[in-house]
Amino acid sequence: MTLLNHNILDNKQYFFTIINVLLLTLLLGCQTQATPLAKVVSDTPPTEPTVAPSSTPTPTDTPIAENTETTLVFWTVEQISPNVKGDIGNFINKSLSSFQKGKPNVKVQLFLKKASGKGGMLDFLKTAKQVAPSILPDVVIMNATDLEQAYTNNLIVPLDGRLDRTIIQDLLPAARKIGTVNEKLVGIPIGLEMQHTVYNTHTFSSAKSLLWGDILSASTRYVFPAKGINGLVNDATLSQYFSVGGRLLDDQGTPKIDERALQDVLKFYQELLDKKIIDKTILESATPEELWSIYMAGEADIAQISVHQYLTDRETLKNTAWGSVLKTPDTVPIPIMQGWVLTLVTDDIHRQKIALNLLEWFLSTSNSVTWNSLNKSIPPRDTAFQRLAGNDPYWQFLAEQLNTARPLPNFTGYDQVGRIIQQAVQQVIKGEASPEEATVTAIDALAK
Repeated sequence: MTLLNHNILDNKQYFFTIINVLLLTLLLGCQTQATPLAKVVSDTPPTEPTVAPSSTPTPTDTPIAENTETTLVFWTVEQISPNVKGDIGNFINKSLSSFQKGKPNVKVQLFLKKASGKGGMLDFLKTAKQVAPSILPDVVIMNATDLEQAYTNNLIVPLDGRLDRTIIQDLLPAARKIGTVNEKLVGIPIGLEMQHTVYNTHTFSSAKSLLWGDILSASTRYVFPAKGINGLVNDATLSQYFSVGGRLLDDQGTPKIDERALQDVLKFYQELLDKKIIDKTILESATPEELWSIYMAGEADIAQISVHQYLTDRETLKNTAWGSVLKTPDTVPIPIMQGWVLTLVTDDIHRQKIALNLLEWFLSTSNSVTWNSLNKSIPPRDTAFQRLAGNDPYWQFLAEQLNTARPLPNFTGYDQVGRIIQQAVQQVIKGEASPEEATVTAIDALAK
């Protein structure tokens, strides 16, 4: 039977499938054009600490299955591409060029995608999988928060049993945690990011943590980005909620809000408001960087800051120590981790070998040290972490934080519960509801 003999519905479905393929191809051509590698200035990698050679395989350690030219398709984001100005862009460019020199039969074709949203990395992967699987990439860098959706939709391939065991065994527990979905390692972060507190040592004695009571008894200002991102609860609040025993899932895996924990955090905010230590202007900021100038200008003695920002400005900071904001001395800090992760998409065995070589090249200890030094982030591998840390007390602090850190939640239903908690925070800080009222409203909203 020809297509002309099908019923109208079948014809429509076929028509729209063809249109989808054409549109997707057009989008790939217009919005995600391949980015040619910039001219290599030098074959020498960026400066890094002098260390013993890494045991991580070089690109030539694993032979290409076929002695024919292979084009490896690599989707990444603007922030991690040769397009970035300065050392970061140069590093990506040199790394890709060095990889290709070690494998003369391999060419890496780089495409840029938006990080998220319509036309973003995850969206393009889903669409391509459905209507044009032949254009799917081999390797992708995506936000760690997209890993669960990507894996449950069969868009990425597990790395356990495929990636070099020396790399997997060398991963920090925190790095493995952020890259794991359903007990499967499906992504490796190229760097870890999280937030912590810094404070003026003239106002507070140097310590690894500030207790809620310490802050409430001080005549100072405390700034943290209370707005959150995309309507979801901000990292500082989420960290404090977890640290007082709050949970977002019950024993059956159903989204929940811990009434006592949320009320504890909201009461703390109410007391901070009453003492004018915080005000509603913190609801205007979504990232710590937006408030950093206030601390740098001496207009606040406590601030929430990212590891990236702290490492960037560390040498210019005076009378500043780092720590956590905790309810009691027995409270366990639970920072929120985020990061970009390398993932494997292709399920073709031959292409997998080459794609895994590329991942291993980027994740080599040497490249990891250089990248995380340039990017001011925490390396995923213990060997790289130790090289950067040395005997530095700040890195020792980061190691302690990583021991209890959790990835930013990405389970099904988090959008709802994350928005409800953020709304409760806004209600209290704006003075629209008491901590008790906001908590009851949140519990009721989740139950509907």
